[in-house]
Amino acid sequence: MEIDENITEDELVIRCGSLSDEVIMLQKQIMEAMNTKLQLHVMKQKSEYLLTLGEILFLETADSFVAVHTAKDIFETKQKLYELEELLPGSFMRVSKSTIINTAKIRSISKNITGASAVEFAGSIKKAYVSRNYIKALMEKLEEKRLKHE
Repeated sequence: MEIDENITEDELVIRCGSLSDEVIMLQKQIMEAMNTKLQLHVMKQKSEYLLTLGEILFLETADSFVAVHTAKDIFETKQKLYELEELLPGSFMRVSKSTIINTAKIRSISKNITGASAVEFAGSIKKAYVSRNYIKALMEKLEEKRLKHE
């Protein structure tokens, strides 16, 4: 650790010989720990807002923008869904071609074998839908998370 009183924003550098699974996992864990500090720039009408990632329930494509859903509001960002997917920490997961959800905010999943499964979020009446192609990966992620907390 280097302490420099002239630095205005903390910086963390990981030096490694190769980008191994362990290094990627470490990066994701650090991002998760910093989740409350990370923010996303969004718009609503003509005003700009900074949302902490912990406020976000899910993101979905809509026309020429991505809709960012919180418990009670919807914002917009011009960033593409694939760009956001790369930036967001491990608690966020793509669950369909057009949707990324915050797995930390899931209250329930209503599985539907023939179509998309509905995800409900804690503290909100909003729902997002998981396509059949992604439901297995989501269930595995939630199980992995559950095992970590036992």
